[in-house]
Amino acid sequence: MKAKNIARIIIATFFIVFLVVYLGMATGYLEVENSKKTILTNEAIKRYEEDLKKGKRIDLENYLEEEKVYSNRISNMALGASSIIEKGFNAILNYLFSEMNKAVNENK
Repeated sequence: MKAKNIARIIIATFFIVFLVVYLGMATGYLEVENSKKTILTNEAIKRYEEDLKKGKRIDLENYLEEEKVYSNRISNMALGASSIIEKGFNAILNYLFSEMNKAVNENK
């Protein structure tokens, strides 16, 4: 095998592993967050039904949970750094794929 082929296989393997790990992490996180929201919603529905049975005054604000805001200077800086890293990673991948495309088209 040529060095180009080995490099392509290695890069493709790393890229696939990255995608699998990234998607697994992203979907797991979202699943947990949605589960938490469902639990809070179910609790609010139970409170609403109890208040309705007791004849209490119904106010929407009593049943909606406010989302907490966790942003601060550090998290905003980390988000900015993450954005810069993402742009750099995208640029590198675009360059690598364009070079691989050129190498594949040259061999045709």
